[in-house]
Amino acid sequence: MNRKSIWCFILILLIIGSGLMLCSKSQKVHSRLFTNFEKQINSLRDPLEKQIAANELIRKCRMGNYPIFENDSTVVLLYQGNDSNIVINGDMTYWADFIPMEKIPDTDLFYKRFILEPDARLEYGISITKEGFSFPDPLNPYKVLNGFGPFSELAMPDYQRHPLFKPFEYGKKSDLGRVIRHGHESETLGYSHDVFIYLPPNYSKDQSYPTLYLQDGQDYIEFCHVPVVLDALIKYGKIEPIIVVFIQPPNRFKPDMPNRATEYGLNDDYIKYVCDELVPFVDETYSTIRSAEKRMVAGDSYGGLISVAIGFRRPDVFGIAYGQSGYYSCFKDQIIREIEDSGRKNVRFWVDVGTYERSVGSNFLPKDETDFLEAARRLKNVLEAKNYDLVYKEYHEGHTWGNWRRHLIDAVEYYFGT
Repeated sequence: MNRKSIWCFILILLIIGSGLMLCSKSQKVHSRLFTNFEKQINSLRDPLEKQIAANELIRKCRMGNYPIFENDSTVVLLYQGNDSNIVINGDMTYWADFIPMEKIPDTDLFYKRFILEPDARLEYGISITKEGFSFPDPLNPYKVLNGFGPFSELAMPDYQRHPLFKPFEYGKKSDLGRVIRHGHESETLGYSHDVFIYLPPNYSKDQSYPTLYLQDGQDYIEFCHVPVVLDALIKYGKIEPIIVVFIQPPNRFKPDMPNRATEYGLNDDYIKYVCDELVPFVDETYSTIRSAEKRMVAGDSYGGLISVAIGFRRPDVFGIAYGQSGYYSCFKDQIIREIEDSGRKNVRFWVDVGTYERSVGSNFLPKDETDFLEAARRLKNVLEAKNYDLVYKEYHEGHTWGNWRRHLIDAVEYYFGT
């Protein structure tokens, strides 16, 4: 290979590497596909012609023209089927209500037009009647997995997709092949946990690494794709190499106790387990930096609550605490009141939340504790009043893994960036 060819090859690698780290907006295509269809359907009288027009619209949608963005903030969703009472449930309804889709007369086509923030990213499902089981939108190829199955993803034109999730944009789950499993017994709790360890590429015992501890560990691996994401961020020099500890609560997806609720509901014994049993085990087994300022604890929802509590109650162990959509209203704002009534501690906080988290867990949480957005704002106000080192973010998203996987990257790059 001559010198010119070598430089061309290097340039291509640089372009690919830098391009991987760029965020790309959804295609900004303002479509008149549905408005033209409405004009057409209103001019027709023959039911057969109307059905033919509806079929043609669906055909065009299946060619990549869906969802239909009429402008930056207006989107049309469709459903075709010989059913009645078709409804939508999702972030746009706070998962607490169902919005009926309107049927085009003399056709089997249903539609619903939404006006949303231009950078919103929402998840939703379609149901046949309000009592029906929600399923992904058959026309929308974009899906995000969670413990209940896949939901469709609606990314508005100004939402920035991260290219690292491209392999998963149609609903693929990550496996456990990139982590090391430990069964770790707890004397404090009286039972064991599955703990998964991520080691950075080219891990060496001759080097010491910062550590990130994540609640709901297996979910962060499978739905948040953390090992895949970190491999890329480290490879392209976006963050320093780190070790990640994924803590899996017992009885995953089961109502049996103990479970994530019994552990994450401000359980002092669980905090003691993490700080006084698990951290020493990890420090003794792997080459970590044994310093609170180089340890970060994070989690989502209930896990966000306990992560903030761990950072606040044990700043001697964790110097960074990250709550993703945390359940801070738990026990009538207990953690918020604790922070307000105490002196400032040496811990940094990152708190983020979706603006569509106004009715989380409405079918099982106390009614006055379901507004996670307002609870996060109350926590923010208290942390700012105490002059904590705080990063606070709100996104036009819901209480979903699609939200948490994307913005975990922001926090990791902020605290462990090169």
